[in-house]
Amino acid sequence: MSCKTAMRNIWFMIPFVFAAATFANDNPIERWAKAVGGREKVAAIKSIYREGTIEFGGVQVSLKIWHTADGKYRKEEKGDTYSLIETFDGVNGAVRQGDQPPHKMTPPELELATSRRFANANAMFFAFFPERRHGTVAIETDNTIVLKPEGGVEWRITLDPQTSLPQTMVHKEGERTITVTFDSYETVEGIKFEKEIHRSAGGPQSAGIRFTKTVINPPIDASLFSIKE
Repeated sequence: MSCKTAMRNIWFMIPFVFAAATFANDNPIERWAKAVGGREKVAAIKSIYREGTIEFGGVQVSLKIWHTADGKYRKEEKGDTYSLIETFDGVNGAVRQGDQPPHKMTPPELELATSRRFANANAMFFAFFPERRHGTVAIETDNTIVLKPEGGVEWRITLDPQTSLPQTMVHKEGERTITVTFDSYETVEGIKFEKEIHRSAGGPQSAGIRFTKTVINPPIDASLFSIKE
C-alpha cells in the first residue's frame, strides 16, 4: 500500500470515528450510565439494601427493600396499623398484608412486579446491560428511554437534561398513570442513588419517599424472596 493510499484511508475513517464518539455522547443511556458513576461500578453491584420512610396523607410508614441485579426483590412497609410484605423471585411473586395469609400474585400483580423490580435506581441494571436483560429498551428522544421487561409493563424514563440522571419515571397500573419524580440524589460508594422521590397517581396527593440508608452488596439469602405461611 502506498503512503498516499494509506493517508487517504486514514482520512476516510476519521469522520466515522468522530461520528461514533458523537453518538456515544448523544446516547441518553450512555450519558445516564456516566452520570450515575460508570458502567464498571454498576456492573460490580450484585445486591442493594435500602431503608427509608413513606409519607402519605399525614401518615408515615417505614420502608425496607432488598433488590438483586438480576431482578429479585423484597419490600416491607410497616406502620402503626398497617404492614405489607411483597416478594418477587424473578418468576413468581407473593404478597401479605397485615395478618392475612400470603397470596400468590395475580397476573396483573405479576405483570407489575416484573417491571417494578427495575424501578428507580434498579432501572440501571436493565438499561445498561443488554446482554443480561430479557425485554426491550427504546430511545424515544434525547432524554426519554422506554424500558419494557418481558412480561411486564412499559417504564418510561425522562432524564434531567442538565445532569442526565432520571427526572421522572412513568408507568401504568391498570387505568392509572403513576409518575415518580426524583427530587434529590446521594452518592454511595461512587454510585448515585435517589434520596427523595414523590409518587403520584394524578390526584392532588402524592406519596413522599425518603431513603435513609443504602448498603451495596449485602449478603442476601435466597429465602428472602419468598413469604413463609
